[in-house]
Amino acid sequence: MKAEFRERLPETYLPADGGVVGVPEAALDVRSVYREHARFVWLSLQRLGIHVADLDDVAQDVFVIVHKRLRTFDRRSRVTTWLFGICMRVAANYRRRRRWTHEVLSGGSDDDRPSSLVAADDILVRREQRELAEHALNRLEIAKRATFVMFEIESLSCLEIAELMNVPVGTVYSRLHSARRQLEKHLSRDLARRGLGNS
Repeated sequence: MKAEFRERLPETYLPADGGVVGVPEAALDVRSVYREHARFVWLSLQRLGIHVADLDDVAQDVFVIVHKRLRTFDRRSRVTTWLFGICMRVAANYRRRRRWTHEVLSGGSDDDRPSSLVAADDILVRREQRELAEHALNRLEIAKRATFVMFEIESLSCLEIAELMNVPVGTVYSRLHSARRQLEKHLSRDLARRGLGNS
């Protein structure tokens, strides 16, 4: 994480006594949820396509919602399942807003700089490949994107994904299959447009 977004939460979002008034001690408070699950929220938002530069702000949005809705959490599901649902809704809103705004980058970030000397051609090829992949992933419905990223990139099992997303394992298989088909179609089309396809 670049910065601790917890420090940017206004004090009104954090209970003064570390707990929630009128709720038993065993109950969750926003501080404990943050302490235990901030990394999970951060990774979930990345899976859902939030740009690295926006992760702090979007994660803060998630924890503001957690603060507002924590008392309504009924513990019928895991906290991570509940948090992932919030992340999905916040990420969907982010993607809708993002569709209408485009950032103009003036240069590469530290993450784009190679750790050792690499040929300029290799850097350009990698950047183009990453842009193609990101563009194709961004075209997927948010649940399909998350499923694909968790399975193919983070190597979670379909059962783990089903538990996390609170859906039947068959839904995970279906989303994964559909995501693969759509990605293949989008990538083939993009590569053909750039004159790099097989046909």
